[in-house]
Amino acid sequence: KLACLQVDSRGSPQGEKERKLYAIVDAFQQNNGPFNVTDVRYIQALKIFISGFSPLEYTSHRGFAILSREFAGVGPRIAAQMQSIDELRHAQTQIHTLSPYNKFFEGMGEFTSMYDKTWYLSIPKSFFEDAVTAGPFEFITAISFSLEYVLTNLIFMPWMSGAALNGDMGTVSFGFSAQSDEARHMTLGIEVIKFLLEQDPDNLPGTELE
Repeated sequence: KLACLQVDSRGSPQGEKERKLYAIVDAFQQNNGPFNVTDVRYIQALKIFISGFSPLEYTSHRGFAILSREFAGVGPRIAAQMQSIDELRHAQTQIHTLSPYNKFFEGMGEFTSMYDKTWYLSIPKSFFEDAVTAGPFEFITAISFSLEYVLTNLIFMPWMSGAALNGDMGTVSFGFSAQSDEARHMTLGIEVIKFLLEQDPDNLPGTELE
């Protein structure tokens, strides 16, 4: 319910985006979309994505849920809670959007188990685990600023292009929906860095930095 009340960076209620997304996913499934992809390698790419990126979204959700309980101020707590809801919704909608493929192709149903076993996930998995076990400001700087600015654009934009090429409009719709959320997440990271810099008197507005 909270997710439906959220508003993205363009002013659209999240509930409206959810209805559009699931309408497209249902249409894709009813028209046997998984069998109409233009390149079989796209199926393999989806297997890598759901085992490599969706669990990271869930880990990020858990990290921000922890922060929403730790912060004393109302503003930071609400900001962390809203991003936690965003990340959980991303993980869920990714799983739902790719679920039609799981009915016909092997290798997608055990993505949570593969997250702990595949060697190529050791670096991003370690990055998130280190961030979660660090301090609250370290976590937000690592996730809302570093990760959101660098990795999400590299992931979502090519992924949506590949999905559109293969006629997977459900994945395209999810990608655009998630990317509009990332703009808000980046803003949170910038505000946290601004707050940290302002703790030094030399960095206050109106002073000259050496």
